[in-house]
Amino acid sequence: MEVLTGIVYYQYFNHTSNISGMNLFNSLKAILQTDQKPMVLNAEESKELNQAIVELMLEMVKADFVELHAEKKVLSSYLSHSLNLPLEKANQYIEEAEVRINFSISLESQTNVINNYLNKLQKIKLMEQLWKLAIADNQVHLLEEHLFYKAGDLLGIKKAALEQICKNEPAEGIS
Repeated sequence: MEVLTGIVYYQYFNHTSNISGMNLFNSLKAILQTDQKPMVLNAEESKELNQAIVELMLEMVKADFVELHAEKKVLSSYLSHSLNLPLEKANQYIEEAEVRINFSISLESQTNVINNYLNKLQKIKLMEQLWKLAIADNQVHLLEEHLFYKAGDLLGIKKAALEQICKNEPAEGIS
């Protein structure tokens, strides 16, 4: 078999493909930049996202098989303040999520929805809240830790950032 070697008109291809290369670069840059901007959600999307967040957080509350008042209080407070929900609506989300997670077999349904709507920084903030739930009873069960790292992985957050969250250090600098 003969290997062909020869002169490739690199400058020509480089010059002509540079225009499309720049367009591709600009397209990729635009996609990456939009990841940092919060999405504007309609009511249905907002409800879907809120349900996924509540389900994920409720999974953390139930991970150690002991639902403590402290953990539920942290969850209810988070929902009320961070998601701008009245306390009654937050409790309604929790009740509905308790029914849904009984039929859930993995975290992927929740994390897929969250991945569709939140940017990296918002996901890190969510993981910080998830960790607060895990430590609300002043102890971290092995199953809670596993759920935390699994959820972080499914959300595309690097292990180093998750470890910083666990150490109560800012994880925003790590993507």
